[in-house]
Amino acid sequence: MDTIQLQIKDLAGFISEEDILRQSAQAAACNQALYDGTRDGNDFLGWVTLPTSITDQSLRDIEDAATVLRTRCDAVVVVGIGGSYLGARAVIDALSSSFDWLQAKEARKNPVILYAGNNISEDYLYELTHYLDD
Repeated sequence: MDTIQLQIKDLAGFISEEDILRQSAQAAACNQALYDGTRDGNDFLGWVTLPTSITDQSLRDIEDAATVLRTRCDAVVVVGIGGSYLGARAVIDALSSSFDWLQAKEARKNPVILYAGNNISEDYLYELTHYLDD
């Protein structure tokens, strides 16, 4: 397990060192629980051990799924709200060109990524289903 270090010298005037240090035991317990997976929500902590815990087979499976999406799909719809949407969007935005979706269909290397669930506008959902109709 990695150790978290906190530099508190620049906090003087905002919060006392004593107040911060008083919380150190709880912070250490929370950090330990994060790595042990002993608190509520522990089934959502797979990211803690990435990338060291991912297997070569898992990487091949991901690459195979990406190949299928690239060769068979013009669009992929990510459905989710909150973390389900934002996590996917952050990764997609970080790993792709911001303007890939503007490329002509023939020049585009990847499907267009669309989102549903993050916007409750009936106009948006109508336009999305109309776009996906064919």
